[in-house]
Amino acid sequence: MDRLIALNNRNLQRLIQAQQDEVEVYVMFVNTTQRTVDLFWVREREMENMQYTLKPFEEVRVNTYNTHTWFFRDYYTGERMHVRSQRVFRPVRIRVPRDPQRPLEDLRDVRSQVLIHFPLRSLKDNCLWLIVKWLKRTVNEPRQYINGYLIPATLKQHLLLVLRTLETYSRPVPVARMRR
Repeated sequence: MDRLIALNNRNLQRLIQAQQDEVEVYVMFVNTTQRTVDLFWVREREMENMQYTLKPFEEVRVNTYNTHTWFFRDYYTGERMHVRSQRVFRPVRIRVPRDPQRPLEDLRDVRSQVLIHFPLRSLKDNCLWLIVKWLKRTVNEPRQYINGYLIPATLKQHLLLVLRTLETYSRPVPVARMRR
C-alpha cells in the first residue's frame, strides 16, 4: 500500500512539474521556400493538428507553448520541410530586458522568427524525387514501372517510398482551406 501511495505521489509531482514547465512562447513562422507549406503541431503522441497553410514567402504569428512540437510539409507533395536544418521545431521562450541598463530586471517576452526552409537533400534523394515526379507525369502505372527496373532492391524501395509520399499528399484541385 505504501508503495502505491509513493508511486501516486511521484506521478502527481511529475504532473505538477510538467504543468509548471509549460510556458507560452511567441513565434513568427516564415515560409522561405517557393512552395506552399502546411504547418502542423503535435501536443500528444500520434495527434497531428494542421494549423496553417502558408504560401511562398508568407509568414504567420503564432502563440504556442514550449511543450508543442511543430513540423512542416509541402502542401502538394507531402515532403517534410525543415527549420534550422531539423525536421521538427520545439519553441523556446525568449526574454529580453525592457531596460538595457538593468538587464536582470523586468524581462519581457519577444517573438522569435522561425524560418521554414527546403531540406538539404543528398544527390541520391534529389534524383529519386525527380525520377518519381517524371514517372507520375509520363507513365500510367508508375509502381509497376518501378518494380520492372533492373536496379538494386534498396533503390526500388526508396522510389516506392517517394511515390507513396507523393500519392498520399497529391492534391489535384486545392480544397477550400484556411490560408494565411
